[in-house]
Amino acid sequence: MLRFMFQPASAVRFNTVQRVAAGAGLAITMMFGAAHAAEMATLTAGSPPSSAPTTFMDLKTQKIEGLMPDVVKEIGKREGFNVSYDAVPFSALIQSVVSGKIDIIVAGMTPTPKRAEVVDFSQPVTAFGEGIIVKDTNKAVYHSVQDMKGMTVGAPTGTDYGDQLKKLGIFTEVKMYDSAADMTRDVALGRIVAGFNDYPILKAQEAAGAMAGTRVDDAYVPMEKFDIAIAVKKGNSALMVKINDALTKMKADGTLDTILKKWHLTS
Repeated sequence: MLRFMFQPASAVRFNTVQRVAAGAGLAITMMFGAAHAAEMATLTAGSPPSSAPTTFMDLKTQKIEGLMPDVVKEIGKREGFNVSYDAVPFSALIQSVVSGKIDIIVAGMTPTPKRAEVVDFSQPVTAFGEGIIVKDTNKAVYHSVQDMKGMTVGAPTGTDYGDQLKKLGIFTEVKMYDSAADMTRDVALGRIVAGFNDYPILKAQEAAGAMAGTRVDDAYVPMEKFDIAIAVKKGNSALMVKINDALTKMKADGTLDTILKKWHLTS
């Protein structure tokens, strides 16, 4: 025999409210879950694959590593985004972010007025100057660029000191290289007397045994030290606010200094 149970109207209303509340709770949970997922969006970064210790491709993991990726990883952790990396030559970084191929430049890039016309820079991460490599059999000591007057030298394409060397007008020629390996080879073969690059990069390559036939001249004093910073496409203020906010906090709590020391650099 079927048995019917009587339910007071108040109970029916209560159960209905419960179901509505539960549905609303699920909707809110889904909404915040979606918001959280949106906050953890993945940005595409462009980084040179052979500029250790600032950025380089780890041959074992096939991932971009280095000082700047470590800094950006910490920024992303604090500000709610992840980063994937594309290996991009230094000379192509600006065009890549302007064209939208990448969202963020993670490299040892110096803010300049010309670059600032098309990209926005963060506050400085750190600063360092250029160094030089010479042929390993070259026993001369070069304290400054003036000691190389009348000689042929080289520098990576797109670097600030490459342009600065040309403006000095004291060299027979300043050759520009898209590849640091090509520049190193020309130094080893005696085609150029000295090759200029970021001092930390040269020391890292020397330590890794990647500069056969050349040596870093540690007596050389750079023309000046340059800030390096993170860059985004001009007008991407929302992302830049996040980057600067995190950098300010990282400097205050010592996190940035810890990362710099890991890569044998100082702020």
